[in-house]
Amino acid sequence: MEQNLKPEERELVKLVQYFKKRAQVLATDNKLEDDYRQMLETCDKLTEQLFLHAKNRDTILAEREQLEAMIKDNAKCPKCNSNEMLKVIGFETSPQGWKSNKYKCRRCNIAFVWNAPNNPWDMIPYVEKFIQDTEEKMAGLDGSDESVEATKAGLEAMKANVAKLKPVTEASDLDMKDLQDREVQMADMVHKFKKHLMIEKIKMEE
Repeated sequence: MEQNLKPEERELVKLVQYFKKRAQVLATDNKLEDDYRQMLETCDKLTEQLFLHAKNRDTILAEREQLEAMIKDNAKCPKCNSNEMLKVIGFETSPQGWKSNKYKCRRCNIAFVWNAPNNPWDMIPYVEKFIQDTEEKMAGLDGSDESVEATKAGLEAMKANVAKLKPVTEASDLDMKDLQDREVQMADMVHKFKKHLMIEKIKMEE
């Protein structure tokens, strides 16, 4: 678990371990005072909270990363129409604020931006706009045309996919907001308690 901790969190855990080892020596010599025992109990409670928070943080960030990676481009080079030698070299943001991957075709030695967002948060409004634009174009067409019916069916499928994706992204955003709030609280608690333990350590070593 320690490898998942932030630097200051790891420093606090090391300080707690120092005081625990010292407690073992004091206990052996029957010199472990009640104040020291209470401090160790506080340390145990705090590190338990810290490890639980770190585990929760890892879970939320892993789920977020998995969600971000769920959009797969079907990118092809506009010149050779192939995807065999494409490499992602970054991203660009559209006027609407949507992020799309930027590719380089090593065969043609050209760079281009793919025409669709690279993440579910931007893909939702992108698809919604596509649906709206397509329905507006179809409004004046003959509804009995087979191609129109096929397009309508495709749009309904898109709407269903968006309806499934929206609550997932919204839940992820709520989790991230809660995590960020908790991170601030935990960072403050870790900083103050680490400072307190360092002072106690200096006193003991004098």
